[in-house]
Amino acid sequence: MVRNAGRGRSYEFDGMRPLAMAPATLGHNDIARNIREVIRSRLPGEAGVKTYGPRQPIETVGGALREPDAFVASSWHGRTSVTIPAPIVVFELLSPAEEDRRRDGDGKVAEYMSVPTILRYVVVESECRAVRVFWRKHGEGEWRRETLDSAGPLRLPEFDITLDFSDIYEGVEFD
Repeated sequence: MVRNAGRGRSYEFDGMRPLAMAPATLGHNDIARNIREVIRSRLPGEAGVKTYGPRQPIETVGGALREPDAFVASSWHGRTSVTIPAPIVVFELLSPAEEDRRRDGDGKVAEYMSVPTILRYVVVESECRAVRVFWRKHGEGEWRRETLDSAGPLRLPEFDITLDFSDIYEGVEFD
């Protein structure tokens, strides 16, 4: 995301031009932080497996730079690297703005599918307790889709981690 300090706007680069992003709500940020912190605390102790987000980009198709709200990568990168290589699990939270819902939801699926290391793309609602998961097994090209309602849980078999919805939505109240 490129920041415009004078106006407080955030942008993602779609490979051709910057796209303005809607400001994140406090609930959106709380959910994203919950996901990063819970996963970080449960990751295996292997060197190189870390959580990232939200201001660390990954490169997708056509040179697009996307900054998911949270992601897990198993890769080494230098201190001066701009992008994080080899993301494995990617989380995007939907904001209430309709244009962001299209862009962050199904609109980005094809982009993330183009990255061979991504095995799971998780779209998390920020206005209710619901999750959509797109996944494939290592070495497969075919993606599957699963929708979880408020019952959960969300399984990340790539790291033998399960997130209950109470973990994801801790401290977030819905109307």
